[in-house]
Amino acid sequence: MPIELQQLRKDLIYEDTALLGSVTTDLDDIAALSQLAEIKQNKFGKQAIYYFSTAAVVGIFSFSLAAIASGFLNIVVFVLNLGLVGLIIAWVYTLFMMFKFKRLNLINYRYNLIKQLLQMLARDLDETNLIYLKLSFQTGEKNEYKTNTVKHPYKSGWKIDIYENQWLNMRGRFLDKTRFMLSITGLSKKQYGWKRSRSGKSKYKSKVKSQGLDINLYLTYPQRRYGAVKVLQSEVTEAIKLPQFSMIKSLKVTEKSMNFTVRISPEVAENEGQIYQTVVAMFLSLYQVLNLAKMLSKETV
Repeated sequence: MPIELQQLRKDLIYEDTALLGSVTTDLDDIAALSQLAEIKQNKFGKQAIYYFSTAAVVGIFSFSLAAIASGFLNIVVFVLNLGLVGLIIAWVYTLFMMFKFKRLNLINYRYNLIKQLLQMLARDLDETNLIYLKLSFQTGEKNEYKTNTVKHPYKSGWKIDIYENQWLNMRGRFLDKTRFMLSITGLSKKQYGWKRSRSGKSKYKSKVKSQGLDINLYLTYPQRRYGAVKVLQSEVTEAIKLPQFSMIKSLKVTEKSMNFTVRISPEVAENEGQIYQTVVAMFLSLYQVLNLAKMLSKETV
């Protein structure tokens, strides 16, 4: 099913429940759309600079001639002014088109990451089962993602807004009947307030700082097959191997599910390769425990 272009342009969110092949095709279409938008954005951006520069030169020349214009020169000034109006209209139009395509120049690493993850997961997914995917290309500093506002710890009158933007939510089922839910949440803080300069003037200042990513992996599995996992709770942490810049935030294990959250450092919060390696390590770590639990379950039968 083709992607809903109007909906994507309006909300910058892709959401669908479909077969793996359909979702993959949609991601390819999104990538092509984003790449085309980037080309158009650059094209209209260069044209906007050209029209603005030309309009500035024509405006200065027309103004200079107007001061001494008489007779035929008045006609020249009139023609120059008409050209100036046309250049300004062209400049405004190219600016409008540049910002229009800029909105569709999506965050590349997000759709590239999901394409890699789906390719990795595909070998263990039943192609006849539906997969749910919600992928947002919105930035994190929006009011709808603001979770709290606190006073700045040492800057008087300043405040800090805290944002949590869950830009990925993916759900599916593996061949062994285990269900997974994977989410990625971008974390950021915005501090803002009035700062007095040395001259005595007050200026409004704001600064946004990334706090990294929270990646959550939630597995629910058949108790009959993996029920012995409850006796392995003390060994679960030892089985987890994460790449650099990633650390365990929380881990909860029951006989029916495992809920695993990892924090990625701000330095690599937009690093496609680092995020991919972390997600893969999370799946491998939890399945190492499940495979051991499966062996123990067989021994007790």
